[in-house]
Amino acid sequence: MTAASLGDLRPAPWMLRAAALVTGVWYLAIGLAGFLAVEGGMGVDSSRSLWVFGISALVNIGHTGVGVLGVLAARSETTTRAFGWMAFFGFTGLTAYGILAVTVSPLGNLANVTAGNVWLYGCSALLGLGLCLMPVRPAHRA
Repeated sequence: MTAASLGDLRPAPWMLRAAALVTGVWYLAIGLAGFLAVEGGMGVDSSRSLWVFGISALVNIGHTGVGVLGVLAARSETTTRAFGWMAFFGFTGLTAYGILAVTVSPLGNLANVTAGNVWLYGCSALLGLGLCLMPVRPAHRA
């Protein structure tokens, strides 16, 4: 492959911003729906769920916050990459916490995290890594 053909495989900067926007809207929707669906509470309770995701007041606040940050991060490539780093490190930690909370003991699962949350956070961490490290096509100069 030549350098010119590799440039065609790289996404345009607006694609990264669109991915951050979609991620932000997704988390904002889950967070707000969680507030509307169930009253607040902490600890493991299988009745507090939204589709396959366990929800609690803490999880809803986190999802809504990530949603707002994702929507705001879609403004420029620099803020999108910063959001990517934040998402990568934050969701990697949440994935590790979720794996331990789901598999080891429900006593430490104060946020009511389920396997669905763990998969969501793991995929979000990978998406964040992609947002911050994905090379983009350079702007064409006239």
